[in-house]
Amino acid sequence: AEQYSDEAISEAFNEQGLKESERMAQEIESLAEKFGIRQQMEVTFNGEYVEITLNGALLFDSGEAVVSPEGTALMDKLGGIIDNFGSNIVEVEGHTDNVPIHSAKFEDNEALSMYRAMFVAKYFRDITSVPDANIKSSGRGEFCPIADNTTVDGRAKNRRVEIKIYNSFNSKNAESR
Repeated sequence: AEQYSDEAISEAFNEQGLKESERMAQEIESLAEKFGIRQQMEVTFNGEYVEITLNGALLFDSGEAVVSPEGTALMDKLGGIIDNFGSNIVEVEGHTDNVPIHSAKFEDNEALSMYRAMFVAKYFRDITSVPDANIKSSGRGEFCPIADNTTVDGRAKNRRVEIKIYNSFNSKNAESR
């Protein structure tokens, strides 16, 4: 029997995960096009998952954690896409900019991002057939910016919701996260 190194096995595993994630991303983009929401999201992928990034302003009014009426239609269509990946782990992350918030509802940006992610995850649990335990949420606050918080455009990019749909190779690994 031919022996394979741990590195070779890991590389083959990662390659298969990347191929599956690419296929999933293409399916998500195709469904988003069909539902007329392709322009409202960014879809990227890696060897672990496909990530759908939505501008927070599409879903939430400023300082709020409940999806706006305009965002509800987008969420319904996203639920239709997510339904195609019912056996996969779906992780919803909320992100904010670094402009401090302190209100009667939310003590800081981390709390706001957490409640936004929880609302989106609960919404998906309510409208999809994905098992409740497969949908997770976390609030990342201002701690993972993707753009410069010193500009208006940068802060707008940082206010976002990311939906990660893990491929089958990594959904089991994600269960422990």
